[in-house]
Amino acid sequence: MTTQKPSVWTALRCREPEFQACLGVSSEAAAAAKVRELCEVTSRSELDRDAAAEARWHERIRRRFLRYQQARASSAQQ
Repeated sequence: MTTQKPSVWTALRCREPEFQACLGVSSEAAAAAKVRELCEVTSRSELDRDAAAEARWHERIRRRFLRYQQARASSAQQ
């Protein structure tokens, strides 16, 4: 599990092309918008103070990205 607040982790990841690709977008702004949409929030800061939003973030964002990275690593090894 991440030690950073979800909003901080997400803000950092939104800058990364790999994270953007995972979400099917091509810019930091689009990644941030996609995260807000998937987590059903209007601001990423809500991820830090709304337990339901944080739970959605864990399943729809963090775990999704970890699975994406694992799949890419497996593909690269083959």
